Amino acid sequence: MRIEGALIEYWRSNSLGQPGDTVIVACSGGPDSLALLDLLWRLRDRLSIKVAAAHYEHGIRGQASKEDEAFVAQYCHERKIPFYSESGNILQLSREKGESIETCARRKRYEFLNRLSVNLAGALIATAHHCDDQAETLLMHFLRGTGLKGLTGILPKRENIIRPLLIFTKQELVEYCHEQGLSPRHDATNDLADCTRNKLRLRLLPLLKEDYNPNIIQSLCNLANTAAAEEALLQQLSREAEKRLEMHYDKEKQAVSCKSSLLLGEPLAIRRRLVKQLLSLVSPGCDLDFPHVEAILAMAEKNITGSSLDLPDKCQLRISYGHIELSKKTDKFLTSHGTIEDTPNKKILSLDSKIELPGGGFISARLTDSLEGEGSFSRHKIYCDAAKCGPEFVVRYRRKGDRIRLRVGSKKLKDFFVDAKVDRERRDWVPLVVSPITGEIIWVAGCRQTAVAMTDVDTKEYVILSYEKGEE
Repeated sequence: MRIEGALIEYWRSNSLGQPGDTVIVACSGGPDSLALLDLLWRLRDRLSIKVAAAHYEHGIRGQASKEDEAFVAQYCHERKIPFYSESGNILQLSREKGESIETCARRKRYEFLNRLSVNLAGALIATAHHCDDQAETLLMHFLRGTGLKGLTGILPKRENIIRPLLIFTKQELVEYCHEQGLSPRHDATNDLADCTRNKLRLRLLPLLKEDYNPNIIQSLCNLANTAAAEEALLQQLSREAEKRLEMHYDKEKQAVSCKSSLLLGEPLAIRRRLVKQLLSLVSPGCDLDFPHVEAILAMAEKNITGSSLDLPDKCQLRISYGHIELSKKTDKFLTSHGTIEDTPNKKILSLDSKIELPGGGFISARLTDSLEGEGSFSRHKIYCDAAKCGPEFVVRYRRKGDRIRLRVGSKKLKDFFVDAKVDRERRDWVPLVVSPITGEIIWVAGCRQTAVAMTDVDTKEYVILSYEKGEE
């Protein structure tokens, strides 16, 4: 069969596994994952691998979810494939964590798969991502704004996760199931245009295919392959450039520094990568977005000693006598004015998450493309233009010199509190939602939304900010 030969060639050319490896197939029971499980089970001897199946029952679709689990279990039982499963109440967990249902389900599923991988002596995890998924992923990254790395899309292998089906289309996998007499399960939630990926699959891709490019899926997959090769080359060039920076890294102080002139002497594409590489030494896993990178480079060019910039994950940039320094901030709690610069109560709030406040309340941020059904907005729930906000916010308390921008002019925060009749003893505990890029106050939580990041006729996506007060 052509699909079997193509999978074996793809497996070997991308070094997806080694002889003797155990491969855990994440199987939902749908056509994609069922085809993957069936293929690897049939090819286990030719690939010299052991195969197991894993199913996470998320409970989102009630009885149908339980039937999915029973279906996969029965399929494995008939073929004597080792089968492992776990269940969870994703609807409840997503509410408790302030996550979207999709994000929560994905997180719990991979937590289960990674635990199972450890228990099976470092087994590989195989997912059924295919060519159509690749196209959807590239479009999502493109529409949200991405660099070259985002255009690499889904990689054939990342750490212990492999994707053996990336060269096949959805239709090919459906046809394979039919040819093998398999009757996969159908997840009705995939037919609802209720999230970005579903909208892309059900609306945008069919439109692009019909009106612009009938081979759009293959074109996007080709783009991913091209971007992956060029990304690998640029990564190599960036590692070589890093050696030319003459950087000084202090692991104990969690700080790294280099001469601004050496950084700025590199080509722009390498400069941007070097900034991210330097920050990764200070805060592994912290990824800067485009505005942060550009702000760092702009400050390096201005070279004003003493200037600084707050960055995600409690990091900071400082300029000092021709050097840039990236470091983790050493916070000290100050009793005056609640949270001032460099204090532990200053937090980063990412989209689709929430943070707890010292008084026991919380502030949350949620991205949406429609305000329909959101109910009433008030001083404790506002909406902003997502394009003007960026991917995250700083939440802090007041500090000396704070001002708020109004529709006409601006006002000292202190004067605003006086006019709003906020008691003096309460002012230190009024949360401020602030732009990490400009430092401007977007929202005096529970009091007033400023003119920063307000919506207009061009707004396409909204950020909904909510504030629940705790004990003061």
